[in-house]
Amino acid sequence: MDKDVFAAALRNSLNEIRNICPDVGCSFVFTKNGVVVAGDAHADNRVLEKAVRSFQSLAEKADVVGGLDTLLIDGDKGKVYISCLDDMYLAMITSKDADIAYLRSITHVIVPTILKLLENILPTPLKFVPPQHLTVDTLSGFKARFSADTVEIDQEILKQWSEIFDKQDIKEVEIEAFSGKTAQRKVQAINDSKLEGKGLIRIPEKTCQMLEVKTGELVRIKPIAP
Repeated sequence: MDKDVFAAALRNSLNEIRNICPDVGCSFVFTKNGVVVAGDAHADNRVLEKAVRSFQSLAEKADVVGGLDTLLIDGDKGKVYISCLDDMYLAMITSKDADIAYLRSITHVIVPTILKLLENILPTPLKFVPPQHLTVDTLSGFKARFSADTVEIDQEILKQWSEIFDKQDIKEVEIEAFSGKTAQRKVQAINDSKLEGKGLIRIPEKTCQMLEVKTGELVRIKPIAP
């Protein structure tokens, strides 16, 4: 059992909820530290990540008054319903006329049941790490040719990821451009003190061309578990 299987099981559950409740436009599950775990067939991960960041900002303010278990936004064109499921949240975007009480009764049976089942058969707890959004700094010349399959990021980010993965070294990352193109590359710390702490990812020129990104653009980066 790995994260892909875990996400697939949740995604199938969300698709089933949408089949039962056509008023649901899309739904997704995310962790309290902002990682989108799974979304149904109509979910766009890049849009979802922006929504999650906005919700996190609201949740941090709500911590002052005891936390946020549920949230209902009733807009002119539809509704957004978010509910807490242990250490995760379930979010649903629905039509204006959706029966939230009915949706709540269904989702609070189906999703927790799936989560409990997966928890019982997992050999070890899964660890979901929030992706980083870093600014591209293109590497060219000798250094790019010498380490064409390696990118550089801040040592502090590597340390944070290492702590999450029981102090194992992170040796590879996945890079995703906003075009949707992805690449897996080896990773090491930036060794130029002038560039540390600036939120950069230094990417060889050929990889930039493959991802269709340029210096100054943002990319999404997450660690590949050791």
